Amino acid sequence: MTFSRVRTLAGAMLVAVIVAGCGGGSGDSSRPGPPASSGATDETTEPPPFTGTPSPTKTADDTEEPSPPPEPEPPSPTSDAPEGSVPSELAGEWDGDGTAARFDKIRFSGDGGVSLLFNSGTVLEGTAVAEGTSLTLYVPGGPIAYEHWSIDAFDAGYGYTFENLRLDGVSYVCQIAGG
Repeated sequence: MTFSRVRTLAGAMLVAVIVAGCGGGSGDSSRPGPPASSGATDETTEPPPFTGTPSPTKTADDTEEPSPPPEPEPPSPTSDAPEGSVPSELAGEWDGDGTAARFDKIRFSGDGGVSLLFNSGTVLEGTAVAEGTSLTLYVPGGPIAYEHWSIDAFDAGYGYTFENLRLDGVSYVCQIAGG
């Protein structure tokens, strides 16, 4: 190809680009078409702005497990709890076995107060409400509901008598006579 022919072709391409950029030549003047590309441009194009969520990148610190979400705050003390109401046979201190029992000890007062004592020394104070054979303990951390409670007396011999409190099958014992 000769130099003059290359110059003529380049000029024709330039005219085509200008016409296409102005919306001419396509027959549809309502929307301009995309600009024609000659292969090499002096303009730099930037990618569109990123609007999604960036994907995490691995770093040397990623070998550790992510920390768990913070523990929720326990509800406010029993200020929202109902007034306690328990039958007189529940009043007293009931000992758990330390393994199967949920608490080491449970103390019921005659006015419906309840104290849950753990082996760790933690004590939760609140109120207890008995309704028929169900029992609910209103303590910090939320109410603890038992569907069934019952008390059975048993004679251990040698003048010792105990009562067994069952809360949904978990047993607590109270000595009522002897020693």
